Amino acid sequence: MDETTEARVVSDHLGAEPVVVDFGAEEVLAHYPRLIQAAEGPVVDTSCAALMLLAQEVHRRGYKVVLTGEGADEWLAGYPWYKISKILSWLDIIPGLSLSQWARRLFVKLSGSPNYTRAQMQRVFDTVGGHNPWLDIYGLMSLNKLRFYSSDLQRELADHIPYADLCPNLERIKRWHPLNRGLFFAGRAHLAGHLLNAKGDRIAMHSSVETRYPFLDEEVVDFLATLHPSLKMKGLREKYILRKTAQRWVPRSVAWRSKAMFRAPFDSFHLDKVPPYVEQLLSAEALQRTGYFDPEGVRQWREKFKTLRPGSKMRISIEMGLAGVFATQLWHQTYIDDSLADVPTVYNAAAARNGAAATVAGAGAAQGGW
Repeated sequence: MDETTEARVVSDHLGAEPVVVDFGAEEVLAHYPRLIQAAEGPVVDTSCAALMLLAQEVHRRGYKVVLTGEGADEWLAGYPWYKISKILSWLDIIPGLSLSQWARRLFVKLSGSPNYTRAQMQRVFDTVGGHNPWLDIYGLMSLNKLRFYSSDLQRELADHIPYADLCPNLERIKRWHPLNRGLFFAGRAHLAGHLLNAKGDRIAMHSSVETRYPFLDEEVVDFLATLHPSLKMKGLREKYILRKTAQRWVPRSVAWRSKAMFRAPFDSFHLDKVPPYVEQLLSAEALQRTGYFDPEGVRQWREKFKTLRPGSKMRISIEMGLAGVFATQLWHQTYIDDSLADVPTVYNAAAARNGAAATVAGAGAAQGGW
């Protein structure tokens, strides 16, 4: 996506000069090895690489600290799945019918996604204290494990529900408003495990830039936790109280602009022309050696997804699944076994552990403060 125009409106209003960092499929392919090195784990969200380059530019211009808005969407229901969940809840006007769950199952079927049984879905709901808006999007994406995981990995994880690892207090959670249940799990999983990790501190500190989060200030969090859900989402307008506050300082068109997800191309690793290391990591031999994924399933979906309509829910889901396959293979190459592929030179923990000479990529990584 390109937000240059919107950024220009705000910068002109505030009298600031915006700095634009271009990022597309070519940049994803060129910089993903360095992203995995910085994150020290698989990263599915390709926009993390864009933010890594942005942090690099911040450092190049001599700045050491940045303010960032993580926490606003998490505490004030800024993501689209909260709207989806609220719309579907309107179907449950007749007690006992649970039409919203039928609608969800129908959507999964029509989108061509693998399907959990009703009993499997109920186990997940029981683990999180009832239906959760978080599951309306991430539950769908998680079905990719049925497409791509190897049979051995599926057997090993068959009865495991990751949400149980958070040890939620179900007796309390069941009494909460459904919106607040979603916000709780977003804060515990999405915020801590992703936004403040591979999309936050790790990639910023890779360029010696410190991130600070006003919306995660303890007093701010305590205050937002006291608000009624209608002040967080009024009708279908997310972050309502924040927008009311923001219109004092920015143009009304900006304060009330519809939410747009910050995204980068997910299909970058599966275009017709990709660097050799991508094909090597996704080869049947490499997939068999790591053991995480089904080589035939990966091969079939790499071909099939190209026939799907760009932007469709099914295509996006498969693109994210394939991005997860690639990111995991690249992580394995970087930190466990460096013989899977000829990856562009970044610091290679596996090679260093084996006594080989570790190298650092050119100027960009050299700025990194590692």
